[in-house]
Amino acid sequence: MKKLLFTFSLLVLIINCNTYNEPEQKNRNLIESNNSSYTSDRQLQNQKFENYNFKRESQWDSFHKRVHKKIKHKKGKVHPGIKTFGWHIYANGSSYKNYNFSMLWGLSYFSYEIQPETGCYKSIHQWKTTPLIDSAKTKGCKVFLSVSNFGGKNNSTFLKNLKAQKTLIDSISSLLAFRSADGINIDFEGVSKEDKENYTNFIIEISKSLKQDNPNYMISLCLYAIDWNDVFDIQAIDPYIDFYTLMGYDYYGSFSKTTGPVTPFKTSQLFGNGLETSVDYYNKKGILLSKLIIGLPYYGAEWYTNSSEIGAIVNKFKSHPRYHTIKDIYMDSLKIPVQFDKKSSSSYLVIEDSSKKYRQLFFEDTTSLSIKYDWIKSNKIGGVGIWALGYDDGYTELWDLLNEKFSE
Repeated sequence: MKKLLFTFSLLVLIINCNTYNEPEQKNRNLIESNNSSYTSDRQLQNQKFENYNFKRESQWDSFHKRVHKKIKHKKGKVHPGIKTFGWHIYANGSSYKNYNFSMLWGLSYFSYEIQPETGCYKSIHQWKTTPLIDSAKTKGCKVFLSVSNFGGKNNSTFLKNLKAQKTLIDSISSLLAFRSADGINIDFEGVSKEDKENYTNFIIEISKSLKQDNPNYMISLCLYAIDWNDVFDIQAIDPYIDFYTLMGYDYYGSFSKTTGPVTPFKTSQLFGNGLETSVDYYNKKGILLSKLIIGLPYYGAEWYTNSSEIGAIVNKFKSHPRYHTIKDIYMDSLKIPVQFDKKSSSSYLVIEDSSKKYRQLFFEDTTSLSIKYDWIKSNKIGGVGIWALGYDDGYTELWDLLNEKFSE
């Protein structure tokens, strides 16, 4: 009888919720990110697709005009000492049919979008029905549910409302149990300094509550490339976090006044702080490198400029093209030669039009990622993350590189 009541309670809860630096900031673009102009690729993706109320993954496939090209992966299995982690965006539909799950330690479904006033979800998309989860678990890949909230106002509203937080925690617990998932990945972006204490308390509470429901649940937290508002109280939250995922990208993007790499590696005079600085910052805050997963971008940043010189003044931001778009259009069709910047360990393209205007496109490829993967291994960092899975759909080289660097 108790089991029946518990099952009924879970169903009722799901139905009800369904109705609704400290391092010196030398990088001028990161200084800008302290204001409202900064928008991450994650948030841009959410804004782009949030008004499409598709019920099936096939609708997303049709929307993107996806033609499934069956690809063959190299055989291999991720080394037990490394965490390879990726995010699957709901709008990528059934792109997971080309994922090499054997090379993934875990993935997070993006996402549970919080209704800030209530804690219920605005949408969980295809979390309840997607075959992605079963496909991943069959290969031993752990499955997480991303919990996302964007913008200072939304975060402040939610973090000041204990009732909404309780609703969220109960809802998440039900949804994890529903798909026999392994935990959550918290992604709150734009949290203000004033909400730091409330954010800390929420992280602790959701971790304690979910682990009380299932001690095997893992709680992970997204970290900004630079914690410009100092919102992460690492000493307080670290005992409650199983691993961290650093968003090691968007150092340059839609908000930038000059062109530059999405993920600069080392600090330089031209591009400012890079990935090494971010990792050092959080390590000094108290995060063990073994608990840190370094998220890297499978997308680029493209701007219009008047100059071919990298670091040029931006006329206008164009887009964040995905890796498969860069390969298909710029490299394979237009035959634009790939250049490499040693200062940032980043690849880039310069496209010139007939009027002597330019476009500059920075992105990661096997050359730049190989350098960063070797650094992750040599420093015994916990693992590497992919934002986002499916951005390379139809191509195998990035999967092959994961196999080369991180297979057992």
